[in-house]
Amino acid sequence: MESLAEIFTAAHVIRFIVETITDLALLPSLDVVSRRGRHFEFFIGAFQFLASTMYNMTDALEVPMFLTPRDWHRLTNVLTITYGLHLCIFLMGNRSEARDNFLRYLAFALVWIAQIKDAYWMFQTQYTAYVVVFFLALPMLNMLLGSGLPVYNRPKVIRGFLALMVAGVCFYLGLDDENDAFRLFHGLSQVVVGVALFYLWQAVPEDHYKKHDTPLPMQYRRYD
Repeated sequence: MESLAEIFTAAHVIRFIVETITDLALLPSLDVVSRRGRHFEFFIGAFQFLASTMYNMTDALEVPMFLTPRDWHRLTNVLTITYGLHLCIFLMGNRSEARDNFLRYLAFALVWIAQIKDAYWMFQTQYTAYVVVFFLALPMLNMLLGSGLPVYNRPKVIRGFLALMVAGVCFYLGLDDENDAFRLFHGLSQVVVGVALFYLWQAVPEDHYKKHDTPLPMQYRRYD
């Protein structure tokens, strides 16, 4: 068993600070999701935040915490992809709660199954890519079928997608562990993704998308 001195080396502590503190950048977008009453998305996002934080902690300190770093990473993969696909569903601007609910659960199930089939490995993924492409195409399919798309808040959309592009560059640079031993680019990518999510979860104006995730049961509804 490793001693505390072996676990808490200077390199471990720096990586721990960088990787865990930058996770906090995801919280503002969760607040937006919560205020909009999107309950399942909030559950997935909060679970993703927990899994990501646990992965980053165990990865930085190189010790297991209930689960191994590899297991926390697998959970993080499933939840991160699902959360992103839920954002695609949100951007469709569906006014049908039944359709939204079906797509939310379908995304979660398909991502989980596809990740198992792909052995949770992002560099040799195949089936997960099929699922992602399908959900990315849904807004365009919605438009082609005549349902149309909502009138987006253009400044927030532009800021959100610009932040996503910057995050993609940082994430790519962070894959080179030899030149980024302290995971600075990895941490920066998390911060910029948090900024992107904060804007994109506000891209559809509230007056278009006010309904809550689950309608009240019949006995609690009021009729005037």
